[in-house]
Amino acid sequence: MAKHKIIYLENGKGKILDPSLKGELKSKFFNVENLTPTEILYLVNRRNFVCLKNGKKIENGEVFSLFSKIPKIFTLYNVFRDWRDRGLFIFEIEKLKRGKKFEKSPVVGYPANPFEIEEKDFEFVFLEDSFVSICIKGDCKKLYEKYWMGQWSIYKGKDEREKILKIDMIESLYLAKLGFKFFDKNGKELKFEKMVRIVKRKIPEVEDLLDVYEDWREKGYILKTGFKFGAHFRIYFPGASPYKKGKEWIHSKHVLHVFPKNVKMRMSEWARAVRVAHSVRKTFIMGIPKMKKEDYLHEKAPINFFAYHRKGNEIEKPNNASPSFLVMALSEDEELSGKVLASALDRADELGLRLLLAISDRESSVTYYLAKRIELPNSRNKYYEIEWFNP
Repeated sequence: MAKHKIIYLENGKGKILDPSLKGELKSKFFNVENLTPTEILYLVNRRNFVCLKNGKKIENGEVFSLFSKIPKIFTLYNVFRDWRDRGLFIFEIEKLKRGKKFEKSPVVGYPANPFEIEEKDFEFVFLEDSFVSICIKGDCKKLYEKYWMGQWSIYKGKDEREKILKIDMIESLYLAKLGFKFFDKNGKELKFEKMVRIVKRKIPEVEDLLDVYEDWREKGYILKTGFKFGAHFRIYFPGASPYKKGKEWIHSKHVLHVFPKNVKMRMSEWARAVRVAHSVRKTFIMGIPKMKKEDYLHEKAPINFFAYHRKGNEIEKPNNASPSFLVMALSEDEELSGKVLASALDRADELGLRLLLAISDRESSVTYYLAKRIELPNSRNKYYEIEWFNP
């Protein structure tokens, strides 16, 4: 047993006694007087250290059992391990100095153009079983051509045999809220509140979907179904048209997924949605609607680490640079609610740091997703661009 590779354990804490080893580990920013569980696990599993407790050697696998009561201990260790293996520095959030703002949290500004439908003489029949409405009165094609509301004929098709305007469920609710007339299959007029109740029976989160749709539409954006891309909406910027521009169709460059604050999403589903968007070169936007002041967890947001990165080709170090990220360590099968995510993102904004979601999968690799806050003028909701990130 090599003397200089020993960690002495006492009361769940680790300590290095060998002076030469102390100096080496201090230069790599390990807390040699009070090693954390993640530091101990890393040194044992990745740096061939040996743990002694009451003079007895603790085998590598047994070291994990010493810390098994710590929630998500393997996930925490694995994220710490991945960051350190890259030669980068990462520390438990408790060690972050309070009261500092690091000015490393980027904000992405989005434009806004006021939107209003000037014509009001439209009527619709709501086919609730199909979640679609059909325009039955008014210059229906004009509603499509001028405002890109609904779909005339087939999407990107030239089939002019169909001469009806189809309005999807969310567009129908939006128009009903604006005061346009809708009728059920029996010809009875449907009020907006009744339509919401009908849809809500099958889609409980419909009010959140509508709130996000309305938030963007009133700023001039065109929102259509994002079904093909694994999201709720695809987004076209103000001024977009449903027709070809020259010889090319206008393509959406953004998709938006609504993440209700009280709904939980499994991280495997999260990763799948972001990956699909990136595979077709679209920016993935996460929307968290209706967050109120009392919803935020403030400093209790489940952030595990803060981390340093690179500046150019140089690795940032605690003694000459400020951290770049707050890190949430999550497992592939873990669930996350919109409220918890919004709280973590808000905490990152307060500190001026970027938020990384570090997802540890079943084969112990770690995938990272970076969140950037979107500034949508006069928005009532929280929006973030989410992108895959390679440290």
